[in-house]
This record gives sequence, C-alpha cells and structure tokens, in this order.
Amino acid sequence: MQDQQLKNALTRAARGGTELRRGGIVMVRLASGACGLCRAAELSDCDDMIRLSRLAGSAPLLILTAPRLSSLGRDLRDGYPVATVALPDSHRDVFFDLAFGQNDQMNGNHFTIIAEKPGSLADMAAQLLRSAKLIPAALFVRLPLRDIAAQDRFAQQHNMMVVESRDIDKYSHEAASFVNIAARARVPLAVCDNTEIVMFRAEIGGEEHFAVLIGDGASSDTPLVRLHSQCITGDILGSLKCDCGDQLQGAMQLMADNGGGILVYLAQEGRDIGLLNKMRAYALQDNGLDTVDANHALGFDTDERLFLPAARILQALDVSKIQLITNNPDKISQLEQHGIHVTKRVPLALATNPHNHNYLKTKKARTGHLIDEI
Repeated sequence: MQDQQLKNALTRAARGGTELRRGGIVMVRLASGACGLCRAAELSDCDDMIRLSRLAGSAPLLILTAPRLSSLGRDLRDGYPVATVALPDSHRDVFFDLAFGQNDQMNGNHFTIIAEKPGSLADMAAQLLRSAKLIPAALFVRLPLRDIAAQDRFAQQHNMMVVESRDIDKYSHEAASFVNIAARARVPLAVCDNTEIVMFRAEIGGEEHFAVLIGDGASSDTPLVRLHSQCITGDILGSLKCDCGDQLQGAMQLMADNGGGILVYLAQEGRDIGLLNKMRAYALQDNGLDTVDANHALGFDTDERLFLPAARILQALDVSKIQLITNNPDKISQLEQHGIHVTKRVPLALATNPHNHNYLKTKKARTGHLIDEI
C-alpha cells in the first residue's frame, strides 16, 4: 500500500513535468497552502508573461538556480538552491536573456534578487523543470489565494494541473528506485558472442536502462562492472569531443579479456540533462566555457546523475559485490550508499585526442576523476 501511494505521488510529479514540457502551466503548492503558477521559461514568450501576471494578479518573477546566478556573477548564500528575480516593467525585455541567454544583463542593471530556501515554491518549480529535462528557469507568479479549495477551483477553471511539493520532493529522491526487468535476450556481440541483454524499464518516467551480461564472468561472486551513462554522440556517432565511446568499448573489451562482466547502460544523456541541453552546453564550450561552467550557465549542477537505478539493476541481477571499472569516485560512493559493495576500483586508462584533451583535464581538476596521466 505504501509503495502504491509513493508511485501515485511520483506519477503526479511526472505528469507535472510532462505538462511543462508541452508548454503548459502548472500550479505548484506547498503543504502550508502557499502556491504559485509555473511555466518553463524556454517555452514562454512576452505574451505569456503578461497573461500569467494578469491571471494571478501578481507581478511576474523569474526563478533561477544558484549555478545559473553564479555564472551571471551573482552568488547566493550557501544552502540556498534558487532565487526569484523581480523584473520591473522597464526591464522585462531582458527576462529571457537572464533565463538562458549569454549576454550578461546582470551587470549595470538593478534587480531584486531574493534567495529561496530548499523546499520553497521556487525550489520545487526548479526541481520539476529539471525532472522534465528542461532548463531550470521558470516564469513564475504567486497566487494570492490561500484556501486550498479555492485554489483547486481556480486550477480546474483554467485547466491546470496541481502538483504538491511533497510529490516533487518524493520524485527527486525515489523515482529512480522503481526499475523492473522488462525483457531479456541472447545477443552475440563482436566483443563476445556469449552475451545477454537484460532490459529494465523505469516504472515512473519511462526511461529504459539495460544491462549487458558478458561471458561467464557476469555470474561470478564479484563481477567486473561498468556503469555507463548514455552518450549518443560518443557511443553511436564516434564523437571526439568526449571519451565516452572509447570508455564503452574499452570496458567491454576489458570484461571480455577477463572472462566477462556486466555493463550497466543508463539512460542519462549528458550527465542526465538530456541530449538537447547537452548540445546547448557544447555550444557554450565552443565559446570558451569548460564542461562544468557550461552546465552551470544553463542552470544545472555539475553532474545531475543519480546512480540509484544502477544499484537497483545490480540487485535485480542478484549482484551485491563488484569490481567497478571507473575513474569516477562518485560512482563508488553512491553505489556503496545504496547497498552495493565495491571491493576494487579498476581504472580505465585511454588515449586522448586533440578534441577531448581539455575535457579530460577538466574532469580531473574540477570533478575529481582519478586520471593519472592526460
């Protein structure tokens, strides 16, 4: 029963994200009864700003995350994940530049920036946008109604979804827990013809992860394991901008050479910001930002990935102890937190090329990757 209640809460949050992705308006509500109307900034225009303000009877606000504000030269106090920015009528034309443009409109202009605490309406709206793989910048208006029944009538009248903050909070922490085996089949691969692919479907959100069981080593007490986040550009197109494709092939070859292992392939494109936003980050890198600063300029954290789905996948395969092929200590710590014992780290050393040299330097210097030589 408790699981079903949790799944219902996660489903409501997922539907809220879907509504935002289609350019809709979502009412976000706290347990205290405070509520506001939220729309994705990247799917809005000036008319939406005016319409939403008139609808709620309050001034439009822009929600920005701490990383985005920092990239604009305005740092929030520690512990404050987002802020609301009030825009006077004379400066509403810079709304979208502040949200995701690259012109530094903060300099020389005076805006009222209010840091918002974790769990605030602004924080919940930003989390909902993140879950939908949208830039976490929102057009937002506070609704002066405090009576929940009146809020529900308002939402019904204007055909809006209501998403409770507790549902968003649960989605952020729990959605990754629900993955189930959906199919499995023998698929001989070039690296090893004794291979099985096991498909996993996330019950909430619809992502499809999979595990590749390579050789007999996949069934050992402590198998070689690689967690690999999806990278369409590197894995499929052979991009030289990252080392993902080389890591994928190198890890599978290492398993094949050592009797087998398990590749856990996670639907987490671009450190889980999505392919579209990864391309936006690449464009920023072309203008001189490194991979970390590019993510921050879009409003995302350095790395948005949770490796809880990987832990659940390994547990579904009856694996609790592994040798992990990785240069990323965060993978080890997250797996350990979720009940997977990493008995040994197996480094993955690969050659660089002129296009990914700076990328790898950034991984070593700014994200703590254990890369001995570049």
